[in-house]
Amino acid sequence: MTVHASSRAQALPAGQEWVPCTICGSQAFDPFYRDCRDRLHAVPGRFEVVRCCECGLVQTNPRPTRQAIAAYYPESYVAFTQRELHRGRLARLLRELVHAPYTVRYGPEHVAPPPPPRGGRILDVGCGSGLLLAQLARLGWEVWGIEPDERAARRLQARLGLPDERIVVATAETARLPAGHFDLVTMSHVLEHLHDPRAALAGVHRWLRPGGWLRLWVPNIASLESRAFRRLWFGLDLPRHLYHFDTRSLLSLLRESGFHANRIVPQCQGFTLSGSLQHLAGELVGRRTQFRNSRPLYCLTLPFASVLAALGSRAVLDVTASRR
Repeated sequence: MTVHASSRAQALPAGQEWVPCTICGSQAFDPFYRDCRDRLHAVPGRFEVVRCCECGLVQTNPRPTRQAIAAYYPESYVAFTQRELHRGRLARLLRELVHAPYTVRYGPEHVAPPPPPRGGRILDVGCGSGLLLAQLARLGWEVWGIEPDERAARRLQARLGLPDERIVVATAETARLPAGHFDLVTMSHVLEHLHDPRAALAGVHRWLRPGGWLRLWVPNIASLESRAFRRLWFGLDLPRHLYHFDTRSLLSLLRESGFHANRIVPQCQGFTLSGSLQHLAGELVGRRTQFRNSRPLYCLTLPFASVLAALGSRAVLDVTASRR
């Protein structure tokens, strides 16, 4: 049954809001998943996922407001705590072996090449623990970041030894940075978290120099993995993921924001598969506690996930786009 944002907005509990579609502005939605809960941190609440009747964008609606969303990001949230999983020469060799099927089809999975001889600036939006920034700094880039959580921002700033102005404590939608200042902007699993992804992409477009590049990664709601696990899919991550993109909706949003997608490939990763299997096991035994990632299961499923990606499975979209 089709629902309308205007009819639902009047009966919402405090801290929740109904919003129109961010791509086409429609207020008519079809139900996608109902009565969902937070499977990652077990924060109380029930949530719905809907699909726009006009353009097909899938989003969490109603959703936590900007003021309420922080309650769903505890200090244990993965973006604040993640560390390099493949340290040491042997670990890197094993990783390359596991990723071989993916590499044969798509080539090496590099976040960015070394900077040009004149030097280059990279901005990582939603930099979390700073793992990606550290990798880029080792390549020789001048690294900048945006992180809305002040505690996480100051921890990574101290760890990387960056000047204050290099880490901006703000949301992607409200951050202020110089126009035309960056050669590359990265958004690793960020766009789906934002209340206004259109405004964020407008900012990215402004901050990039003419001809600059945007690299982003988002879960793919239309993937085989998503359809197989449905509401148990790890990539759903309610209610932190406010938008659930597929290739069509993501390309539409990028195009309207002034970007041209040059390359779309799967991300070579196994966390959505191993996490989904853990959610399935938790559902079978009735688990309602905070999720604890199983590294052994991740390591076991990574080779299988690499083969699936090489065969064209796109559980997570890896998109490289140029600023028009």
